Amino acid sequence: MQFFPAGFVPKSLCRMKNVLPVFERAISTVFGIGYFPWAPGTMGSLAALFVWWRLPPEPFSEEISGVCLACVAGIYFSGRFSGALGVRDPGVIVVDEFVGQFISLLWTEHDIIHGLTAFLFFRFLDIFKPGPIRWAERLPGGFGIMADDILAGCLAGVLTLVLYRIMPV
Repeated sequence: MQFFPAGFVPKSLCRMKNVLPVFERAISTVFGIGYFPWAPGTMGSLAALFVWWRLPPEPFSEEISGVCLACVAGIYFSGRFSGALGVRDPGVIVVDEFVGQFISLLWTEHDIIHGLTAFLFFRFLDIFKPGPIRWAERLPGGFGIMADDILAGCLAGVLTLVLYRIMPV
């Protein structure tokens, strides 16, 4: 089962097709988005923004439960996938960006302006990794893959919340 045409998948990953079961690869790559040849992390974040935008607003406790489940699954599956590839944090794994972006959206109003602001804050923090975000990346296995994006998502959510408290839309 391929998620994208063979031309979109890096040749080194084509040989890894049978290393992990399809479900584990699907979770780690957010159903193949990680195989996108240009900026797969940004595409993973955009996927989270799209899912958040399309879902109706839910009670905060349900959203937190879903994010916690996604965090646990992301730690487990990204750790297994990176171990199978022999790469510390391969770009094809985008579940971390998906979860981190979704975390940043938890504190926002459910409108596109707040969502795009959280997206921009998250991408900035994920790319430049200031302070503790960089340190979290050094944790071993799936914890390191996920932890920096979880922290970036929390900080992006707080920054979005503070920005719109100061300058309401």
